[in-house]
Amino acid sequence: MSRRTLKAALAAVSALALSAAPPVAAADNDAAPVAVPDLRPGDEADACDPARPQIRATVHGVRPVGILLVEIYNDNPDQFLESEGRLRRARVAAADTPQTVCLDIDGPGTYAVASYHDLDGDRRLGKKWNRLPKEPFALSTNPHLKLRKPRLSEAAFEAGPLGADIDLMLRE
Repeated sequence: MSRRTLKAALAAVSALALSAAPPVAAADNDAAPVAVPDLRPGDEADACDPARPQIRATVHGVRPVGILLVEIYNDNPDQFLESEGRLRRARVAAADTPQTVCLDIDGPGTYAVASYHDLDGDRRLGKKWNRLPKEPFALSTNPHLKLRKPRLSEAAFEAGPLGADIDLMLRE
């Protein structure tokens, strides 16, 4: 096979592969664009209702690409940001900012919320070489973060009988 024939064959295969690819949404950063977000049964948030005990988290800084994740944690400092301490989790398709995600709670108490914008849609928080988040993230009370794992005391807040309305500012 000649070099010219080989180039033509590769071009044809590339064109065919591109024409069969699903549409993707473009992101502003270096994350790979994501096609339709990988949302699964059980990922959904609860319907927002100010008459029910729930955390109503309004997340600022979201772009319409990927998945927005919001998690509620209990008041145990040893379990903060660990799966054992997570009370609820919701993943929703990211939309233009601000985006409100509501999660029911059992009642009044001390809670903490963590959120991140999964730009590449891989359902994991991307991390840099130094283990800091690579994707936009936020904690309830929007604390100034240090070069260590955040503490519950920096993100904890009190929810009343009807829960709480909180604002989260995503940071990169």
